Amino acid sequence: MTVPSTRGRTGPHPLAALVGDRLGLPWIASTVNANYGADDHDFHADWFAPLLPTSRAPIHALILEDTWTTGARVQSLAHALKAGGAATVAAIVLGRHVDPTYAPAKRLLTAIAEPVFDATKCATEG
Repeated sequence: MTVPSTRGRTGPHPLAALVGDRLGLPWIASTVNANYGADDHDFHADWFAPLLPTSRAPIHALILEDTWTTGARVQSLAHALKAGGAATVAAIVLGRHVDPTYAPAKRLLTAIAEPVFDATKCATEG
C-alpha cells in the first residue's frame, strides 16, 4: 500500500499508479482521518484506517512512501496496520527531506560532507 494522501488528492496515489501490479501483491486501501491537516507532522494512532483483507493467513503489509520528512505518516499507518491485525509491516521510502538547520541533521550532513564512494577507485584494490 501507499501512504494515503492527506492533501485531498483524488484517484490512485501516483506511486500506486507507477507500481501498478508489478509486485504481484494485493493492494490495501485506507481511509484518512480528516481531523489532521496536511501540514501535521506528528504521530496520530487514528490518522489512518486501513481496510485489511479478511484472511486466515497472516497479513504482511508493505508500505511504499514517496517522501519521508518526519516519519509521522508512515509510523501512523504502520501502527494502524499492526493494530488492525497485520502480522508484520515494512516500509520502503523513496525520498528523504533533511532540514540542515536541525541539530541531529547537521551532524549527519557534516559527517557525510566528504564523499566516501569514488567511482574511479576499485573497492578491492584501494
